Amino acid sequence: MMLVNKRLPPFVHHVSLVNSLEPRFRWIAFPGLIRGIGIIHFFVFILLVFSPDTLQSFLFDKGLVTKGEPWRVVSFIALPPILPAGSFLLSTILMYFVLRITFLISDALEEAWGAFRTSLYVYAILGCMIMANFWVGPLFPGQGGLILYEVLFLAFATLFPRIEFRLFLILPVRIGTLALLLGGITLISCFGSKSTLVATHILLTFSPYLFWAVPCFFRWYITRGRTAARRKSFQQQSLPEGESFHRCEECGATDSSHPDRDFRVTEGDRELCSACLDESS
Repeated sequence: MMLVNKRLPPFVHHVSLVNSLEPRFRWIAFPGLIRGIGIIHFFVFILLVFSPDTLQSFLFDKGLVTKGEPWRVVSFIALPPILPAGSFLLSTILMYFVLRITFLISDALEEAWGAFRTSLYVYAILGCMIMANFWVGPLFPGQGGLILYEVLFLAFATLFPRIEFRLFLILPVRIGTLALLLGGITLISCFGSKSTLVATHILLTFSPYLFWAVPCFFRWYITRGRTAARRKSFQQQSLPEGESFHRCEECGATDSSHPDRDFRVTEGDRELCSACLDESS
């Protein structure tokens, strides 16, 4: 059974980055970068299954970095979002589905943005994660791929909110719904915590997504309002002269003569305009 259904067109088509950067810095593009990170996570997961003690070598530790272990600056990123614990079979199955979703996110983002913009987005997330760890410190010991996947997933859900995941391979749930739940949990963690350091870490880590998504949503809101206004104007102009959809039984106003008024049907099956409704109330 398929994990997801057929992908629908994205509701936001292109990311608004400076196009002049791509010809100059095309060399930083890494096609399949997210796929590569997912494969690294899978092999690290296998390593941790057979050698759990190696987990300590991947953890970020600012003190050890200054004492001659510089690999810890980036090694925590290689930690998979699911650490082998409890049932080996269950952890492996979950890791398999995470890898499948990672490949889906990688292909979808590169299709919508291209390899350059996708790579730039991933680099920005990784850079913010490293800065947050140096400034605040890790939120939890095994922090690594989990937060990276969260920020990638939010971008994927913003571009393709209508894709459906089949939870437990049965229950269809739209990506947009899952993203709203994830965003709500993140906001609760950010503003519900008594420590400002936690909020600072979360805001800094999610700043690449906010930097891109907030202007997109703002433009989408403005475009939606303009589209609704044009549709209303077209409907009013398309009415034959002398005809109207609504007529107030109290004052005789119509939606053609008074387009600024709203019309409602009362409990007594009388259609009244907003002005008459205000007077009667």
